[in-house]
Amino acid sequence: MLYPQTDMPFTESGITPDVIINPHAFPSRMTIGMLLESMAGKAGAMHGHFQNGTPFRFHDSEGDGKLAVDYFGEQLQAAGYSYYGSEPLYSGLSGQLLRADLYIGVVYYQRLRHMVSDKSQVRATGTVNQLTRQPIQGRKKGGGIRLGEMERDALLSHGAAFCLHDRLFNCSDRHVAYVCRRCGDLLSPCTERSTILSAGQSFADAQNNAKLRVYCRNTECKAAVGDKSSNADDDHVDPIVLPYVYRYLANELAAMNIKMKMEVM
Repeated sequence: MLYPQTDMPFTESGITPDVIINPHAFPSRMTIGMLLESMAGKAGAMHGHFQNGTPFRFHDSEGDGKLAVDYFGEQLQAAGYSYYGSEPLYSGLSGQLLRADLYIGVVYYQRLRHMVSDKSQVRATGTVNQLTRQPIQGRKKGGGIRLGEMERDALLSHGAAFCLHDRLFNCSDRHVAYVCRRCGDLLSPCTERSTILSAGQSFADAQNNAKLRVYCRNTECKAAVGDKSSNADDDHVDPIVLPYVYRYLANELAAMNIKMKMEVM
């Protein structure tokens, strides 16, 4: 949250802080060293000397036998401040004293250039991977945001089954494939355009009236039909909707002489 300079709280000397941090953020992020750094910087600025930031300096045997908070607290108290560096701050809106124990000090910080316009990533449909036909990753490539296992579990626990189906299937790699109910093969069914009904017609009408025949080229299925000239084997090939990566898996296994069979009810 950004505030104008005139609305920021100020000290008795007129100093306004650049950054206001919730004190609960330090224990959760385990950055207590930042508080000690601020106390050391404030004490060093008041006395005009450099502080010793050697690690593991303050314990029972060294550092005058004091803790870091006591070592810098005495320097702050000698400079006229509170033992813990707290100061009275006044509201920049009303000018009244803030009834809270507020600490203000000197600390070195850097601004990280994280802008919302550089991180926004929204996509409905777009470029997919040529091999798996799944959405690509990467904001610069126009990819989608990853929906991993933890996001899936969150949708399952919420009961949003249709939303989960839409995210992982319809918006991913939805594919219509043909499978033979007789042999259960996903790779054997193929298509050909039948032009029997196009006799005596023009070429344009023949293309429009031509039927797309889907049949199984497996020799076992052809032998089971018996009549090679008829289209009786077309009735055993049904379209099913499945993820394209399943077809990709079937092709990978077929390359290793492993055949997959499907039971279509």
